[in-house]
Amino acid sequence: MTEKRFDRDRIRRFFEAGLPGGDDGYVEEVVNDGGYDRELKKVMSEQFDSLEIEEDAEENERLDRILHTINYNINKEKGSRISRIRHKLVLWSLRIAALLSLPLLIYSGLNYYEHKLVEKEVWVEIKAPAWTRVQFRLPDGTTGWLNSNSNVKYLGNFLRKRQVELTGEAFFDVVKDASRPFTVTTSDIKLEVLGTKFNVASYCDEDNIEVVLEEGSLKFVNIRKNQSQIMKPNDLIVYNKELKSIVSEVVQPKKYLSWTEGSLVFRNDPIDVVARRLARWYNAEVVLKNDIDTNLRLRATFVGENLEEVLNLLKLSLPIKYSIENASFQDDSTYSRKRIILSASGKNRN
Repeated sequence: MTEKRFDRDRIRRFFEAGLPGGDDGYVEEVVNDGGYDRELKKVMSEQFDSLEIEEDAEENERLDRILHTINYNINKEKGSRISRIRHKLVLWSLRIAALLSLPLLIYSGLNYYEHKLVEKEVWVEIKAPAWTRVQFRLPDGTTGWLNSNSNVKYLGNFLRKRQVELTGEAFFDVVKDASRPFTVTTSDIKLEVLGTKFNVASYCDEDNIEVVLEEGSLKFVNIRKNQSQIMKPNDLIVYNKELKSIVSEVVQPKKYLSWTEGSLVFRNDPIDVVARRLARWYNAEVVLKNDIDTNLRLRATFVGENLEEVLNLLKLSLPIKYSIENASFQDDSTYSRKRIILSASGKNRN
């Protein structure tokens, strides 16, 4: 059997063309072969090396085109063959980005060949794995951020109906379009806007859903009770999933949006909120012992500190102590998350 020649020019065309074309099949064969990993990684590294993310808008758009092409090709078909391609390409993209110390992974959900996706009704999903923040761009120009362990989904006909499904936390900067409202749905609520900036936190393992509006207006709909209310800038709504109740107040949105800038901000937050946000931020399990005073509150800003540095600062600021149980190998061949146990230190603060 004749050995296939690795054609660098065809690989480059695949990533640089901006639209799927005649090189798709060749790239699939090369990726699935497994014998060209080193060569393919070099080509992808060259693509990233040629980009100046913050200084050159044209090159920034080129990065978008590379990722758009990957996104299109991993979503236009289903099956294990495509899953293998997706797994390899995404892993390589993440590794190269980390190697080159890119400030973030720019992931765009722009959708080419809309009529084909409308016909197939393909779901496009954007994910932010643990420990990451992902910036995204939707087909209508709406931009946003996904927090750790979050994802958004939309159908390929997004340009006709602007609707996304959210799990986790996301910030949206919605392009205004009076003829087509933009909607975000979670398991319990729906948000309707025309053009605005807002943050939604809706994690499956948390009791509350939080919505904060930075500017514009927003319609909050309680799906379970078919009730709605209009939010104004600086409004916070907390929806309790179990009670199906709503509590609203006026806040400073910056605290709730700080994660998009890589900061962890607490403004007189109770200890249970602190624990929950630390767990999410550092992808750890944080447990509060029964002896901790639930009235404890924290005011602090963390930028770049690792988990143990933050815990030491908590220990100095509040009458608490902590212990750390490292991740362990489970029976199902997975690792558990690092476990942080917070308890009372026995020292009173004056």
